Amino acid sequence: MTQPDPYLLRVLRAQSHQLSHEINRLPAESVLWRLTAEEWSVHECLSHVRDVERQIFLPRLTRVVKEDNPTLAWFDEQAYHRDHWNSAEPIQNILADFVADRAAEVALLETADWSRTGRHETRGPLSLAWLADYAAGHLWEHLSQIIRVRLNYALRPVS
Repeated sequence: MTQPDPYLLRVLRAQSHQLSHEINRLPAESVLWRLTAEEWSVHECLSHVRDVERQIFLPRLTRVVKEDNPTLAWFDEQAYHRDHWNSAEPIQNILADFVADRAAEVALLETADWSRTGRHETRGPLSLAWLADYAAGHLWEHLSQIIRVRLNYALRPVS
């Protein structure tokens, strides 16, 4: 049995606070603003992060903890975002969903055997430790996007 990584558990817990802090710093009118037409707004980034926690990370972690070597289906997160993003959904609701899902993940991980694996359809065997690390990295990637949008929104020329 591989024990949970205390550092990574702290990171996963702290990320909910970091994300909440960042979202609560935003002016309400900025959540749909885009730096460029090709980049996501803060609302889109947060929706994506929530959707990935809810549709990918939490179900995969749950299955790996509770089942023996489950098959982990490939998930088209871009198509899901395209088909489900709702610009009218309140950003605080999205944030609350993420925080709840992340707390459920941490609760699962705190007592689990991190050497347990599932078999991803395209990536092959994935350990619980790898999944936890990937979840943390995924949020850091999008948290940096959110920070960059916030900072550029503050510097935008106002006409």
